[in-house]
This record gives sequence, structure tokens and C-alpha cells, in this order.
Amino acid sequence: MVLKHDQDIEPRESDELFVAFANTLSHTRGLPQDDLPDGEALLRWLRDQGLISARGRATEAGHMRRDPDEDARRMERFRRLRDVLHDVAADLMRDGEPSDAAVTQLNHILRHGLHYHQLRRGRDGAKYEVSQVGDRLDQARAAIAGSFAHFLAEDAPDRLRVCANEGCRWIFVDRSPAGRRRWCDMRTCGNQAKVARHRARAKARNSGVPVATDRA
Repeated sequence: MVLKHDQDIEPRESDELFVAFANTLSHTRGLPQDDLPDGEALLRWLRDQGLISARGRATEAGHMRRDPDEDARRMERFRRLRDVLHDVAADLMRDGEPSDAAVTQLNHILRHGLHYHQLRRGRDGAKYEVSQVGDRLDQARAAIAGSFAHFLAEDAPDRLRVCANEGCRWIFVDRSPAGRRRWCDMRTCGNQAKVARHRARAKARNSGVPVATDRA
């Protein structure tokens, strides 16, 4: 059975930007599925999240088309951030805190996202305008990293989870009262696990081999 997440079935329990970005990498039957396979998909996602303007998206798309090597470098930077998010989620579940190396990488991304504003004359030369100076995509990447940094510092990092479905591995923030959720979505991954356990018990009954129960 192919796993399909339907965001309309169960409301999102977290509006965290970093969660949305981390889960652009998902798994189907254990195989990775990348929702951001190229620069155009990345720019579309950033625009949908409000991280770049329509004009900025068009400008960056032109740069990427003219320079495929730069396109590849940009994609690698975003993929590295996504890897860091997944790595830290695993660190938190295993050790209760992120590794020093991961914190260093997050700080590196935040530092490169710095920007400033400057006053300059408009195109007609008559008026002044305030413009933002800095790399758009580095700023967008830093915004995602900043979302994660604020979560680690101000929220409940012990509630960050990796879905127990090995064929999924989405990350999510467990906002349930008991804090015992194992699945990113009970109607997809949770239900799939229940079906698998039911089949295992049925098979065991037919073969006479006892099976351990899993109440989670």
C-alpha cells in the first residue's frame, strides 16, 4: 500500500515553517520523495510560503537558468539545511538535545542570511526609495533556520518527533496533551501501522506463533 499524506484530512498541528520545509522530503515505501527536485520547484515553494516576492522569484529563476552551476549550489545549500533539520529531530529524540555540530551549522546559515536596507534614488531619479540589500535565497534559508532556532530556544524541543513509520519519516511537533504521539498523522501512518499489526496477528493465529502487541 502506497502511503499518501492528505493535508485536508487532518488539520496541521504545527504552523512551524521549519516543519513544512523539512517535510518537503518524504518517503514512500521507504524510498525518498523530494518535493523540491530543482530550482524552479524551490522558488515556487519559497513564493508560496511568502519568503520571496513574485518579482524576486522571477529574478532568481533567471539567474538559475543562466548559471546551472549556481543553481546546483543553491539547491545544495537548501538540501543541507533540510538534512540538518532531520538530523536534529533525530538527535532530540535520542539524546534530548541537538549536537554541537548541528548548532554550528544553523548559526552559519543564520549569519549568511543577514541583510540591510539602503536609501537610493528611484528609477526616475526624482524620488528616493528604500531597498533591501542581500541575497534573497540566503535570507529565505535563514528565515527557515530562524524558525527552527526560535523553536529550540523558546518552544518545546522535547516534543519534536520523527514519524515512527519507517516508510514516512516526516517530522512533527507533538502538541497532544500526553505527548505520546508516534505518527505524523493517525489517519495515514497510524492507520497503516494498525493494519500491519492486524495482519501480523492474523498470520500468527493461523500459524500458531504468538506475536507481541504494540499499543502505541
